[in-house]
Amino acid sequence: MRALLITAALVAGLVGTAVPAAATGRGLPPVMAPAARNLFPEGVAWDPTRQSLLVGSLTTPALISAVGRDGVARTVVSDPELPGFVGLEVDARGHRIVAAIGSPFAPGPSFLAVYDLRTGEREQLVDLSGDGHAANDVALDPAGNAYVSDTGAGAVYKVDLAGHVTTLVSDPRLTPSPGANGIVWHPRGHLVVANYTTGKLYRLSGGGLTELRLARPLVGADGMVLRRDGTLVVVTNRLSGLPGAEVAVHELVLAGNAAVRLRTTPWPDPAPTTAAETPYGIYVVDGRLDAFIAGGTANDFVLRRL
Repeated sequence: MRALLITAALVAGLVGTAVPAAATGRGLPPVMAPAARNLFPEGVAWDPTRQSLLVGSLTTPALISAVGRDGVARTVVSDPELPGFVGLEVDARGHRIVAAIGSPFAPGPSFLAVYDLRTGEREQLVDLSGDGHAANDVALDPAGNAYVSDTGAGAVYKVDLAGHVTTLVSDPRLTPSPGANGIVWHPRGHLVVANYTTGKLYRLSGGGLTELRLARPLVGADGMVLRRDGTLVVVTNRLSGLPGAEVAVHELVLAGNAAVRLRTTPWPDPAPTTAAETPYGIYVVDGRLDAFIAGGTANDFVLRRL
């Protein structure tokens, strides 16, 4: 009962929290649709040094582009040796861009690439390939260690600053493919991982998984971001055609072993994949992956504020 009361109080407090003045979007337009021929970005991250959102292309050559308040996509990284980027994060303290390379739709070559944040030059390439592997999303801890979800193998890997790889967990609960997807680092020292197919959320701590109770599964759970106020933002889509999946953005409060839904926002763009927190609010990327899957083309992508 005490846990329920605490959870209710947290929910009430967050629902009633006013939006900070900085989050009113004065620094970035509420919607941006940068012109970009067949870029198909799946991941997005905030770069405080450029005051821009970084997006990574799924197509070759692998590109990371910066989008600022003018809504123009400018190339930061061009790496023709790699097939394309999935999840990415910015390590501003370490002056790095950390990006997962893999396919969000099928197993294949998988890597973690590290680039100089200022120059865009590649500093490190860590091989995560293996039978059935499909590197997808990435999270960073305060020390700069990277954590990569593998949607094909149902696993999470830790990659330290020296490039050493440790398998933190490989668990049937993170399958079937596409399984382990969105991943975030929690300041209490653990990870939160989403299973795309089952819609379940897990806390990963000390190599063990604990399922977080949900009122109903978040089927199609793709990328996630943990807001500074502690709210977990989960983007869901129907890109794999799973029954019960929504095209929506969900906000949840984490309390003990529960993830309590605050609100669900139906999303106007058809194929959102993930989100990033900026000083001006949460921005969700739709990289036109519906067109990519269908073998079509795209002339732009969308960054929309929640």
